[in-house]
Amino acid sequence: MQTLCLSAKFSRFLTRAALAVGVALLAGCAAAPSAPEKGSNRQAFVEQLSSDPQACQNYREAYVRGFQQNVSALAQGDEAGQAEAELVLTGARDRLLAAGLSEPDCARPYCIIEPLQEGKLDTWCGYRLDADRGEELYQWLDWETVQAEVQRQ
Repeated sequence: MQTLCLSAKFSRFLTRAALAVGVALLAGCAAAPSAPEKGSNRQAFVEQLSSDPQACQNYREAYVRGFQQNVSALAQGDEAGQAEAELVLTGARDRLLAAGLSEPDCARPYCIIEPLQEGKLDTWCGYRLDADRGEELYQWLDWETVQAEVQRQ
C-alpha cells in the first residue's frame, strides 16, 4: 500500500514538473526575438538590382554572356571566339562609361569556370549574399533565378 502512495505522489510530481517545464518553454519562445523573414536579404537584393540603371542591367547581361562565350571558346581552343568574347565585354564596359557609370557602380555576379570530365568546361554565375538564417554565412543565388526575379519586379 505504501508503494502505491509513493507512486501516486511521484506521478503528481512528474505531471507538475512536466507542466512547469512546458510553460517555461512556451514563455521562452514568446520572449525570443523573431528571426528575420525568410528571404529578406534576397528580396532586398533583387529590389536593389531592379532599381539599378538600365545601363547596369545591360552591363550585367553582357558580362555574363561574354564570360560564357569566353569559356566556351577556351574549352574549344578557339582563339577567335575568345577575342570575340573580349569584344563583348569591352563593348559592355564602353557603354557603361558612356552612361556615366563604371563597373563598381553596378552589382556584378560572380562567374566561375567549372571543369567537367574529359577536359570540358562549363560556367556558373551567381551572387553571394549574407544568409538570412541558419548556420551558413552566405547564400548563393544563381544568375538565371535572379534575372527571372528582376524581370518580374
